[in-house]
This record gives sequence, C-alpha cells and structure tokens, in this order.
Amino acid sequence: MKSEESEQGESSNPSEPSSSASEDIDLKMLNAKRLIELRRRAVRLSSVTKEKTSGKESSKESQYASAEEDRKIVMRALIERGDEVLMAAESSYPRETAALVHAIADLIRKGKVSTITGGELLQFFRSLGMRVSVPTSITVQEHGKFVSLADKLKRETE
Repeated sequence: MKSEESEQGESSNPSEPSSSASEDIDLKMLNAKRLIELRRRAVRLSSVTKEKTSGKESSKESQYASAEEDRKIVMRALIERGDEVLMAAESSYPRETAALVHAIADLIRKGKVSTITGGELLQFFRSLGMRVSVPTSITVQEHGKFVSLADKLKRETE
C-alpha cells in the first residue's frame, strides 16, 4: 500500500503546475475572508466596549450623585453634634462610612429613623468596630465668656 500511495503522490500533478497555483489562490481567498471577518468582529467589539465604558461612566456619575444625595438626607437627620461625628468617621473610614451613610439614608427614606443624635451615631460606629475619635473640649462660663476648663484651672493654680 505504501508503494501505491507513493506512486499516486508522485504521479499526481507532475504535469499540472496550475493546481498548486489555484491552491495558493484559494488559501489567499480564505485568509482574506478570515481577515474581513476579524475586522468586523473587532469593530463590533470596540463599539460594544465603548457603549459599556460610557455606561460605566454614567453609572459612576449617578452613583456619585446618589452618594451625595444620601449624605444630604443623613445630614438633615443628624442633631446634637451628629455632623461632627459623621465628618470624623468620614476622615477615618471613608469607604465604610459611605456604605453606612447609604444604609442610614435608606432607613430614613423608609421612615424607620427620623433623627440621629451625635452620641447615637458615635455608638453605632463603635459597635461596628470603627474607632471614631471626635475632638471634645469642656468649656465653662466665666464672667460672661466661655473658657476651656484647662485654661480656667491653669489660671486658678497660678
């Protein structure tokens, strides 16, 4: 059988040089078709990618707008130094506070929470393991003016 195959391979196309040329043309045609199809896919893919990125940009803008709206809702509900506690939490834990502000704003929208004191907000953050440090000072009224307790004690000891 091997001799028959080798005879057929030798006998096939020795007199037909045009068959190899036609195979080359066929290969070139197939490659051209593949190239055209790849270009079409690339154009479709780039247009889909552009749509997705523009959608992501608009969703980021809407997320930013909703985050600002959530913060405004929470700020309106805060009383008794609650705004100071929120700002201190945002400076210490920005990502976590943003998520919590969103959740608190949802509760306010649903009517489950109406007002939040600074102490309640501070206790809430601390119960979640967020060590929020709020600057505090004790002031006393002396001769119609508010003076820090530390200054008053210094004067008395002098």
